[in-house]
Amino acid sequence: AVTARNLELVEPLFSADLDGRRDSTLVSVLDITKTGMGGRLLRKRILRPSLDQSEVEARLDAVEHLIRSTIERSRIRETLSRMMDIERLLAKVTIGTANPRDMLGMGRTLALIPALKAQLQTALPARLAEVLSGLDELADVRDRILTAIADEPPINIADGGVIRPGYNAELDEYRVLSKDSRSVIAAVEARERERTGIGSLKVRFNNVFGFYIEISKANQHLAPPDYERKQTLVNAERFTTPELKELEAKVLDAEDRMTALERELFAEIRSSAAAEATRIRQTAGAIAELDVHTALAETAAGSRYCRPRFSPDGVMKIAAGRHPVIERLTEREAQRFIPNDLYLDRSTCRIALITGPNMGGKSTYLRQAALIAVMAQMGSFVPADEAVLPLVDRVFTRIGASDNLARGRSTFMVEMTETAVILNTATERSLIILDEIGRGTATYDGLALAWSVIEHIHERSGAYTLFATHYHELTELADKLDGLRNLHVSVRESGDQIIFLRKVEPGAADRSYGIEVARLAGLPMAVIERAREILALHEKSEHTVSEELNPPKRGRPEPALQIRLFEPVGYQIAERIRTLDIDNLKPIEALHLLNELKEELKRQ
Repeated sequence: AVTARNLELVEPLFSADLDGRRDSTLVSVLDITKTGMGGRLLRKRILRPSLDQSEVEARLDAVEHLIRSTIERSRIRETLSRMMDIERLLAKVTIGTANPRDMLGMGRTLALIPALKAQLQTALPARLAEVLSGLDELADVRDRILTAIADEPPINIADGGVIRPGYNAELDEYRVLSKDSRSVIAAVEARERERTGIGSLKVRFNNVFGFYIEISKANQHLAPPDYERKQTLVNAERFTTPELKELEAKVLDAEDRMTALERELFAEIRSSAAAEATRIRQTAGAIAELDVHTALAETAAGSRYCRPRFSPDGVMKIAAGRHPVIERLTEREAQRFIPNDLYLDRSTCRIALITGPNMGGKSTYLRQAALIAVMAQMGSFVPADEAVLPLVDRVFTRIGASDNLARGRSTFMVEMTETAVILNTATERSLIILDEIGRGTATYDGLALAWSVIEHIHERSGAYTLFATHYHELTELADKLDGLRNLHVSVRESGDQIIFLRKVEPGAADRSYGIEVARLAGLPMAVIERAREILALHEKSEHTVSEELNPPKRGRPEPALQIRLFEPVGYQIAERIRTLDIDNLKPIEALHLLNELKEELKRQ
């Protein structure tokens, strides 16, 4: 969770990052999927990269094929863009909450599958062949839905018009009766006149008798035997027939029965689709996987990503690596991202210690290495000219500082807790990103902890580690630890101005340029000038000590001054006093020793 947050894989560190835009995440760069199910699968793969190299290679083969097949990829993405999220629709179908438009959307999506299969050409890599075989057209489910559901159904079944005309004869009859009962009665009347030969025969309705046939007294002898006398009037006779009774019941109950029958038919259609949930889910998974592969291929083709290769001997070599998110943002602002190389291996360079000024690009360099590792193992091409990577088992990050007051933990406590998890869990196959360990406490404490953490990683876990720091004393570890190398971000000075080149180069930085960065941040010039005076005083006193303890070698220019914390004045004298055996020291010996120390102090 910490790494996912620090690397901004799916959520930005700040809720309204970059002036309200939520585009500082890795998923915002990679997610150009066309379906909801594809987007969810992509997010899942970002958060859970694979540890199985054969699985990763199969995904990369699919992406590479789609990168080469530009026209095929474009047609597939156009078809996918017309598909609905049948995973979500299936969930609603199985619990019985899918409405008519949901069912129509599922049917129309299933109708696109034959076209999708036709767009997947022959000679497919294994993973795309599996996707093709997993695309069940579900013709029975599709045909039943599209045959039954109207082209423009309402959301609510009670509104009517859900079932297509012609699907069910009884429903069609109720609709005719409900919408045009007058024409139905007129048709009955015309038919009876023709059958009986009585031109004055009429079909009428009242609230007492309902529908009836009225014949004048003069024509009553022409009434057919199936006419049932209902009422005798002075000038006419009223009759009814079994057909008229049935028609009366249908007309009076048509609306209610039509709604009930339509609801029943729709429930049957929905249940039949729910019965095929396994097949629909399999097809949805194949569509999602195809969507993810085509999206990653589209991104790789448009952003000049390369296919990563996995090193059997544990080498991590990235040529011209780039941060995918920052590169995208700089392109929008018509700027150019500065790429950088990275090399780590199991023997000579397991740990890279990066020094340099704030704003110089250290954190970007760290994060892009971790993002490239994540992208590679999720099955994506990566932002680099070349990438040879080990298969890492975990990615750990310790970046930034924040309080967790709700849990009673200070900034430093949060930092140490996260560091403890790393040191107790990392293996030699892990990738560790550490940015400014120890800055949350006193300088001496922080430096001591950072020093010890590096030694522990070097000697115990042996994990691939990128460690950014402002403690220049740590650069001395390169002479003590075989697996550590110094790197620095370069800066160009022009008068009292500094230009960040954002290029990572071998060796340690000469200083941190903290005052220059503070000036760029807008601190008052009086504060800046006073800071320079104080720094000069410290450097002067430190320079005197440094000359005595570490005289520069002949012919080699003296490096720029940097305050050193591990070389206090009088260190040798303090050590002599610390090692004295006072209990066995004779008085005369003590006097002689005191005199020697006094003379030594004078010489200093």
